[in-house]
Amino acid sequence: MKIELVLIVFTLAITTSYPKSFICNAFSLTSSVANPKQDYTLSSGANPKSSVRFESPLLDAGYPPAVTEYRAKTLGKKPLLLYLPGFDGTLLAPFLQFPELSTEFDVKGMTVDMSDRSSVEDLKEIVLDFIEKETKPDMDRPVYIMGESFGGILTLEVALAIRERNASIGKECIDAKTAINLQGISLINPATSYNDSDLAKDGPPLTRVSPMLYPFELMKLLPLFTDDYGFSQLLLILQSKGLPSVIDNEQREAYMGRTAFSLPTKMKFMPQETLKWRLEEWLAKGCAAINNKEQFLLDLDVPVLIVAGEMDNTLPSLEEAKRLSTLLKNTQTNVHIVKGAGHAHTAGSRVDLTALMRMTFRDKLRSNGRTEMKPSATQASREFYGMEERYDKANIGLIPTKYWCRENFLSVREA
Repeated sequence: MKIELVLIVFTLAITTSYPKSFICNAFSLTSSVANPKQDYTLSSGANPKSSVRFESPLLDAGYPPAVTEYRAKTLGKKPLLLYLPGFDGTLLAPFLQFPELSTEFDVKGMTVDMSDRSSVEDLKEIVLDFIEKETKPDMDRPVYIMGESFGGILTLEVALAIRERNASIGKECIDAKTAINLQGISLINPATSYNDSDLAKDGPPLTRVSPMLYPFELMKLLPLFTDDYGFSQLLLILQSKGLPSVIDNEQREAYMGRTAFSLPTKMKFMPQETLKWRLEEWLAKGCAAINNKEQFLLDLDVPVLIVAGEMDNTLPSLEEAKRLSTLLKNTQTNVHIVKGAGHAHTAGSRVDLTALMRMTFRDKLRSNGRTEMKPSATQASREFYGMEERYDKANIGLIPTKYWCRENFLSVREA
């Protein structure tokens, strides 16, 4: 049990407290589907140093409900939800949310290797290519895109590109079924405000320090990413005093535990050169480029969910949520503030992203699921907010041997 506790602390501390933007390849289990990770490189003439993958995080993790749907060939009947990460390039930040999201969506996510040197334009084209391939069997399939931090910039770029693409198809009298059926986008602490942020002030100097000092200087950025409740909520989990409201059964707790065990062998530290590239090419240039397209954002015609951490010290997310909601006045926009959440914890245990998406896109999803976080989680305060009593009322967490038992783990290799 000591090993289990150490690993869970390590995993969840990274998710809730540490700067996720400097840690990569956080988890990827060995339960692989026939083609679980689709590698994308750009065509000749584009950036030859692009290394991007699209993954099915729940299939990779052997989460039984997702694997069962995969075996039954029903995943493709669900709307596609594509998560675009922050500039860490991983699927770590929202991993607690994936099981509940899978009740509504076929969840996929983009990961970007530390060696990657794609531009924002490169990534936009790669994402568009992936969506086209995913929806080719059914061009009417609903598509939703969720972008966090830098992924928020990329999400808006992709949404504008889809709008332009669909409009050109209509003008050219091409079969309308070839259009991408984008139904909604979600922006979590979008980095569209990066150029006015503390990260834009404090981050670039780290790219110029001595390589020997770089790891130590990096730690000075921790206060930008942390909040007051991340570690306290870890203790609640470890003491079996509560679980995140979206981790509400044994299969989901086992999934959380397997993620903890996989993390130590999957983490990679962000090199100084990669930090420099992503700060300059992704965030600074990406922020400037999307804000130069405000006139096009005015005409965006898909519903938008904006989620902002109340205590985000990395980006001015509260102000940016207000600005974007005003800018996107011609479409349905829902803004949700995650109480007490810092930048790295906004998509963690203090929110129910699926409920927010059901509420925002209710006319599209037509779901019977909950549209608010559970009352037991919302009525709590401080570190208990977003948490609820363990589903089994137990005084100790699930033992690791149950993480891989038949009821809690299915390998798609056996399909």
